[in-house]
Amino acid sequence: MGQANTKKMVQGAMIAALFGALSLINTYTGSLFDVFICYAMVIPVVWYGYMYDIKSNVIVCIVSMIVILMMGLPLFIISSFSSCLIGLFIGEALKRKAKKETILLGTFVVSLLNNILIYEVFAGLLEMDLVSEMTELYSMFMLLPDFFPRMSLQVWLSFIPIFLIGVSVMEMYVIVLLCQLVLMRLKVEFPGSFHIASMHLSRRTGSIMMILIVVSLVLQRFAGIVNIYLTYVYILGCLMFGLQGLSLVCFYLILRKKQGFMIVAFLCLLIPYVNGVYVVLGILDIFSDLRRNILYNKNNNE
Repeated sequence: MGQANTKKMVQGAMIAALFGALSLINTYTGSLFDVFICYAMVIPVVWYGYMYDIKSNVIVCIVSMIVILMMGLPLFIISSFSSCLIGLFIGEALKRKAKKETILLGTFVVSLLNNILIYEVFAGLLEMDLVSEMTELYSMFMLLPDFFPRMSLQVWLSFIPIFLIGVSVMEMYVIVLLCQLVLMRLKVEFPGSFHIASMHLSRRTGSIMMILIVVSLVLQRFAGIVNIYLTYVYILGCLMFGLQGLSLVCFYLILRKKQGFMIVAFLCLLIPYVNGVYVVLGILDIFSDLRRNILYNKNNNE
């Protein structure tokens, strides 16, 4: 029993020391890699929480944060706190064999809160002005012909909440997938694959999203109701269908053993009009047997 406690304490101390070393690296490199470092910091916390009880993991996180507070930069401190919370949550969720959706939702919520703290609450302290950055991005896009027709700067800035949600979704996916890739080699069990190709929304969820999109579109186009929240509903619904379409494309590329083209598929999601094709593919994937037919045809060809 004594050896087990000693081993647990040594491993916890090693995690705290690792966090301190990463904090120094981040400071000396001028915060060039702070985002990637914070993503990686989640992994040891998840592993420790999976191996030991939640109380021990909380103590390790507190000690680690004390070490980071002594030598870390403000942005790194806030992001590290978020990494610890995500690590605590995922580690406990894996131990309790929570569903895949629960892990994704919890990670998204913490990531969103972290982005709100960075861009809204502590924006002055961190010298980050999201409005100015979005204005510069708008000016760059407006240089492209017909890229944003009929969209004013005011409307563009009203999409800042959507931007924060989108960034949080991407962070959620990267963090969870990175944890799975590393920790499965350490015999940590995950509830299924978190690869984008395995994403498949149910017809019930697809029906709800379709209804919300149609209602928001009818109210804005035909009833003449101008409301930013209706626009949010429309964009988020299309985004979910677009991600489902991206999942279908990645599924097809994996079947054809063309995984190297998946990065191109991700980039195409950001291209106007092309992302509309993803939305259509996503709708077909949810409400039809398109994925099953692709798999059936491939097996027959072989």
